[in-house]
Amino acid sequence: MKVFGGNGKRESNSGSGADTRRTGDHRRNNINEENRGNNNEGVARGSASHRAPKQKKKGRGWLIALLIIAVIVGGVYIWWTLTAKAPNVTGIPNDPDASPVITQTATREVGRYYTLLVVGIDQLNANTDTIMLVRYDAVEHKANIVSIPRDTLVNVPNPVKKINAVCSYAKSNGESEIEALKDQVEAITGFRPDSYVFIDTEVFVKAIDELGGVYFDVPVNMNYDDYADNDSDGVCEYIFTIHVQKGYQLLDGKNALGVFRFRQNNDGTGYGMGDIDRLETQHALIKAVAKQALTLKNFTNLIQIAQIVIDNAQTDLTIGNMQWYAGEFLKMTTDDINIMTLPGNYSCTVRKGSYVSISVDEWMTMVNTYLNPLKNPIKAEDCNILYQLAPDVGYDPTEGNYAVTNGGEVAGGLNSFYSFG
Repeated sequence: MKVFGGNGKRESNSGSGADTRRTGDHRRNNINEENRGNNNEGVARGSASHRAPKQKKKGRGWLIALLIIAVIVGGVYIWWTLTAKAPNVTGIPNDPDASPVITQTATREVGRYYTLLVVGIDQLNANTDTIMLVRYDAVEHKANIVSIPRDTLVNVPNPVKKINAVCSYAKSNGESEIEALKDQVEAITGFRPDSYVFIDTEVFVKAIDELGGVYFDVPVNMNYDDYADNDSDGVCEYIFTIHVQKGYQLLDGKNALGVFRFRQNNDGTGYGMGDIDRLETQHALIKAVAKQALTLKNFTNLIQIAQIVIDNAQTDLTIGNMQWYAGEFLKMTTDDINIMTLPGNYSCTVRKGSYVSISVDEWMTMVNTYLNPLKNPIKAEDCNILYQLAPDVGYDPTEGNYAVTNGGEVAGGLNSFYSFG
């Protein structure tokens, strides 16, 4: 399944590695041969023909089996170790022949921090449903993950100035969706992510199922149905349903996806705090998945998940990079994974459209404490952050009520904002 066309996308191997197995009748006749050929009652006891056979040493078969398993596991581990490779960092290609130590450059310590942009897209492959920025510390073996809300205000000339709409506009303009999104992530953080991975719903479901599901305490009853017949041919091209009840349970991939994406029920009930509660649930679910994977510590599972991502997602990571990340992951505990959310005004509205206006001072503190891979601190003026100073008076954006951290203008002008009602 293609997430986006072109750009090095690997074709889906959805038919390979399936769980289909041939079943057959393995039954056979069990003939009792205990007395077969025992017609020599006349032979004297102790004769050569009746000497007791030598007893086989018990446990030898098990020992051989264990040795074979050990060789296989050892071979997998050696293969994993030899083929795993740390990803390149932005603007500074890694030297594959260099020793695995930190290399000092003018701008960063290569070999310590690695940044990864993780993007989840909806079933329509239109908007980016989830955006997370990760910084992994290969020295301390810790990962910081920051969620960037889908409604985050960004300084783009597009009418809908939300970060989750950036890819859609880029695609309609014939531009690279990935590069457009990375541009905006760089604009609000002051650095460009080293690597990226775009994950669709199919990848998420397959990865969770590969783990054997995930145990999770679902916070609310979730009942949501969404159908869309986009071309009016009587067939729904878009079908997404969530039916998961509140409580601790084992979620398979489909239900885990539903919990991850849930916003509200068909009747409008659900989370009391909207997207804030949704992000908290996502973070808790990510922690639960990490705990499940760390508890298993199974190389085979991790190899399969890495291959699922490579085969079905769009990413600039190689299978060797994925193996490296998986190996580093096993060095952590759940306490080493820190998940947080971009600070901002979640009640911001512009022409009745909901936005998240970044709280600049808090955000820059978060960036420099948890995300910045560079040697020097990132300042607000290094970024192109558009933010609202105060609520607008009236329907239209208020002149002088918007600012850009680098001193620039609102892209497209104040009148370029889309009207939501």
